Amino acid sequence: MKDNIIFFDGECSFCNSTVDFIWKKNKKRNLYYSSLQSDFAIDFLNKNDVEEIKLDTIYFYSYGKVFSKTKAFVQVLKELSWPYRFAGKTLNIMPIFIANKFYDIVANNRHAILAKKESCRIPSEEERRYFI
Repeated sequence: MKDNIIFFDGECSFCNSTVDFIWKKNKKRNLYYSSLQSDFAIDFLNKNDVEEIKLDTIYFYSYGKVFSKTKAFVQVLKELSWPYRFAGKTLNIMPIFIANKFYDIVANNRHAILAKKESCRIPSEEERRYFI
């Protein structure tokens, strides 16, 4: 079983760019990725008490617990190296209702922030091992 899985909107350019960024910064290669639209994600999240899967939400499963929105993003940042780990710890001190307000603003405008791409990037063989 994979211990650290990021679940993201696989049809969102902004979300895919974020995953590309995380992939490049994750030197430990301890993160796995799954599109929220996949059968795996739907089944896995439902089995882990996520009753309503929302495409505008990032979910992060880490060692038996599912985080969402800002908490998920903070936990992912903590898995990366400096300065991202520090940014995660810093964001963690912000009250969650404020942090999630900012998260919701970005999430609700994610399609306008980064337009839909005409084609998808083909993952390398190494990357394919980390995408579920």
